[in-house]
Amino acid sequence: MIMKKIMMIAAMMVATLTASAQFEPGTFSLQPKVGIGFSEITDDNAKFKFGIGAGFEGQYQVNNWLGLSGAVMYQQMGSKVKHFDDAKIELEYIHVPLMAKFYVTKGLSLNAGLQPGFLTKAKVSGYGTDVDVKDDCNKFDLCVPLSVAYELPMGLTFEARYNYGIIDVAKDYDHGSNKASNFSEEIDDKNLMFQITVGYKFAL
Repeated sequence: MIMKKIMMIAAMMVATLTASAQFEPGTFSLQPKVGIGFSEITDDNAKFKFGIGAGFEGQYQVNNWLGLSGAVMYQQMGSKVKHFDDAKIELEYIHVPLMAKFYVTKGLSLNAGLQPGFLTKAKVSGYGTDVDVKDDCNKFDLCVPLSVAYELPMGLTFEARYNYGIIDVAKDYDHGSNKASNFSEEIDDKNLMFQITVGYKFAL
């Protein structure tokens, strides 16, 4: 009898948590999130570099299977250089991912969209030297993000995302231009990143 009561109480608590986590059609939610990323530039001499990210995401629930979200995220990106362990390209962006979220089952969504990015820092470092190359980089970046996300009933969320860049990192100077630097001549490729984030989603 006592066990039956305990099970009933536990079931009521789970039901309460689940009900409180439901985001009904027509409602808004906010999600602070942090994560890590492994990025590289699509160049034969590049290899993945670790970086961190953080920001906020807002979402509008259109219906039971579709949500629309927009976020502002700070993200470290760039690339290491093969055969030179201390050499790396360090990039920092403010990303504004705009996503459509398709819920295939309760809590699980497949997501796609566009991600404008705005460069805040760009430098090449290695062997005790740092060279600012921001003037040789495009200040605007654009990626296509694809991801899968899972939302627990209490609001905790996990997301794995792949970002594929469609704009070159470096400015495209004409060959022979006196504006071209060694960086812009060597790097004529795009950003790639695998990203994992954890967040907490709550209703507004």
